[in-house]
Amino acid sequence: MKLPRPRILAAVARQELRIVLRARWVAAYVLVFAALTLAVSYFGLAVIEVAGLQEFDRTAVSLLNLVLYVVPLATMLMAVQSFREEGGATEQLFAEAVTRTEILLGKLLGLSGAHVLATVLGFGCTGVLVGWKVGTLGLGSYLVLVAFTLLAGIVFLALAAALTLVAGRRTRSYAVVLVAWFLLVLLFDLVIVGLSFVLPEAWTNRVAFLGVFLNPVDATRVATMLAISGKETFGPAGAQLVRTLGGEQQAVALLVGSLVAWAAAASAAAAAVLRRQDLHSGT
Repeated sequence: MKLPRPRILAAVARQELRIVLRARWVAAYVLVFAALTLAVSYFGLAVIEVAGLQEFDRTAVSLLNLVLYVVPLATMLMAVQSFREEGGATEQLFAEAVTRTEILLGKLLGLSGAHVLATVLGFGCTGVLVGWKVGTLGLGSYLVLVAFTLLAGIVFLALAAALTLVAGRRTRSYAVVLVAWFLLVLLFDLVIVGLSFVLPEAWTNRVAFLGVFLNPVDATRVATMLAISGKETFGPAGAQLVRTLGGEQQAVALLVGSLVAWAAAASAAAAAVLRRQDLHSGT
């Protein structure tokens, strides 16, 4: 199989990034994300009647769940908009002397660049304000959250690209990715909790352990919390996970590897579907 040409990938990625910027996806992403992160940082301790900007480590912990709701949804919708069959620049690319794999990977690179830009600006606005008002204590935890946010977004871009292509690049792609978001972000953990009530204790631990790797949302959550706060955050279950994987650093590394594998597998699946797809009929 012919390897993708870096020059072509860069050209497609630049075009995709320009399209996303013109569509104001990045601007909307930055504004919404900055507003939400600032609100969470300021009101994160409101339950104990304390309002005000938190330190970086508290801000990172408070933001994690918000990130795991917003980032998958935003990146998946951005990918659907890019890969959906709608004519224009994308359809022109298929008429050029480039391979479908190059188009797919180039578009994913461009979308990833937009995601990185939006995430850095969104987190940066809050980070600058927190650093100015509170100081830089715990900045490392905040940067860890930013890094895992970037990685999780890339995973969901690849997943949404694959799902959009499987759905035939039609308008129904939006419904497909929204169902996937609901299953991974909202329903998956409820299923795991439900199984814990009906399965024997030994099986419950195994299912919970496997569930972390079968869902990129859970992998991101657990890896981020381990990197920021250590195994103590999860109690006995976290201690068992870390013990099984050989230590905190090994556990984080393996979870990062699982996220990379998710992105690679989704990209490979999308490329396989696109190579076999009839672009004229969208199937």
